[in-house]
Amino acid sequence: MKLKDKFCNLLNGLVDSRLNNTKKVTTSYVALFLVLSIFAVSTFSWFTIRDTATIDSDPFSLESAAGMRVNKGEEIRNTITVKQAKLKEASSVDGRNMFFPVDRGYGVKGQSVDTSEMKFREGTVGDKNNGYIYSDFTLTGQTGGQVEVYVKSYKVQVHNRNTKKDEVYDGATHITVDSNNKPSTYLAYQNPCPIRIAFIRNSAEASTVIDPTAIIDNYADECQAVSSVNSLGSATTTKAKGRSFSDYYFGTGAPLFTLDGLKSQNITMVAWLEATGENCDAYEGQDVSITVELESNWKDMEYVTFVDKTKGDADNDENTELRWVGNAGCFLVMTYYDENFANPKSVVMSESKSDGKKPIEWIAYLPKDKITNISFMRYSKVKEKIKLDGTNEVEVGRIYNVWHTTADVNKWIAANNSGKGEKAFNWSQEINREKGLQTYRTDNGTATGNKENTYYAVHGNGYGDTPTVAENVAPCIGYWGTTYPNSSGGSVEPTTTEQLPITGETYARADIQIDYNLWLNEYNSYNGGGGLRNLLSQDVLVLKAVFDSNGTETAYKMKPQGGGDKCVLSKTSVKSGSRLVRFDLYDPAKEVPIIRNYPVPPNIQHTFTESAGSNEYIISYNLVNQGSGKVEKAGNWEI
Repeated sequence: MKLKDKFCNLLNGLVDSRLNNTKKVTTSYVALFLVLSIFAVSTFSWFTIRDTATIDSDPFSLESAAGMRVNKGEEIRNTITVKQAKLKEASSVDGRNMFFPVDRGYGVKGQSVDTSEMKFREGTVGDKNNGYIYSDFTLTGQTGGQVEVYVKSYKVQVHNRNTKKDEVYDGATHITVDSNNKPSTYLAYQNPCPIRIAFIRNSAEASTVIDPTAIIDNYADECQAVSSVNSLGSATTTKAKGRSFSDYYFGTGAPLFTLDGLKSQNITMVAWLEATGENCDAYEGQDVSITVELESNWKDMEYVTFVDKTKGDADNDENTELRWVGNAGCFLVMTYYDENFANPKSVVMSESKSDGKKPIEWIAYLPKDKITNISFMRYSKVKEKIKLDGTNEVEVGRIYNVWHTTADVNKWIAANNSGKGEKAFNWSQEINREKGLQTYRTDNGTATGNKENTYYAVHGNGYGDTPTVAENVAPCIGYWGTTYPNSSGGSVEPTTTEQLPITGETYARADIQIDYNLWLNEYNSYNGGGGLRNLLSQDVLVLKAVFDSNGTETAYKMKPQGGGDKCVLSKTSVKSGSRLVRFDLYDPAKEVPIIRNYPVPPNIQHTFTESAGSNEYIISYNLVNQGSGKVEKAGNWEI
């Protein structure tokens, strides 16, 4: 048998049953990719990754970088990379079944028409990496226990044929500074792009679909994606909305993959340009590059805490502590950069402390050696229309405020030292007249000072509520630690400051799956209703996990994921001997906020204790539709 025929037979045996209606690979197609096919194994962190894509590996690679040292000092990386691929218009609900338009259905005046008027064909094996990106890889745990794999960072870069520029989506707002040391007005946002990325684990499990242009789920675009076509090419559509990568950040989100012991897990990554999404024509056939960095070993990371002690910008309240960062449902993103204030990596921060009505402290993971080029950005949870180019309005997630720690922050503040911006300059001088704001996250603001893990935001930038983007992104005022000269941070205790537990403490992580049919009938009309899932995802209601330690109860807020189908308690320090005894449902708008209790039956309560090995425990429950809701054990964890 010829080598080419042997190779073809091997590939036909590997045709992935996870994608429906796949067909035998033709000899000519195999020959086309024969030279490009490789098998590569890399070891990093606590798991290994193997590219098993063979013919489908053309644009796909696993590169080397930080994660784990091997012999000769070489570094191995946990990064998935796609370089300069080109995508055709396609449509899919979940990345498993792909459909391509054969008749775009333009109207009589050349305008685009609804999906229902377009004709589609079902995708074939020949479309893989020729119309959409498809690649297989295998993850294998390197420990005897459970290994959770999270997203560390990502970057999607795609060329826009209309603007003649590259759009970059990496969870960060790219603020540029003009020649006058002022943040530029129209360069802080990216244009809409309907690119989608799906991770498929097996045929019995729902795929994870990501909208990489969305910083949070609220920003993800919903479209009418094609779910099937008939013999005439007419499409049946389904509402489809991806999640954000921020749902899978370590410390503030859920794992993207969970590996069981030393077992291998086969995964397919699919990326496509959603034909029914906004602005699709601008990116069809253009260069696309994708980088997704995975991680499971976080010994080089540590929590930092952002504390809201903000005063007002107006003359009558600039000495009054208002704590306005969490107002209007705003959220925080921490972004850190390389030494040139470029190549940002971002993480959506998680609320760690509340005043009962809104968050006043947030936490996120940061590399231990990152002590400068750090920004905290305050965003609106809903999209707003702004003029990216000064003329045309685009709906984007609006950024309201930024707190910087970088070498040039005081130059940027001084450049705005006129009009309302003069206040920010004076406030920075009040903190330290000689040096202004810290340029490093150290007690004295220098590279050699003692590292600090807590940032106190004390002022805005003087512009108050402004519609002007350049004024939104002008630097706000804050400092690291409580010993910086003339600072007045006070005694606010951050909720979590270190990864390692102190004596008598352990770490808890818990999640609870919310039954789809579980409704709160008395709240169906409140803020649109939609059941408990919807009310949790919209932050109308809040679920908290209650721990009992020798009769003393402590409640920790849980974070809803996706459409509220699951609530997660991130890695949280609790006293040794604590038991998770109850989930409490809050309505923060009520004078008596606790509106319902979901007790955990004593026979499935877990006691969190210290051990010689790992001090971290992960437990899962289901909230099922019995009565007002019943808590049941989920998974194989030990009680």
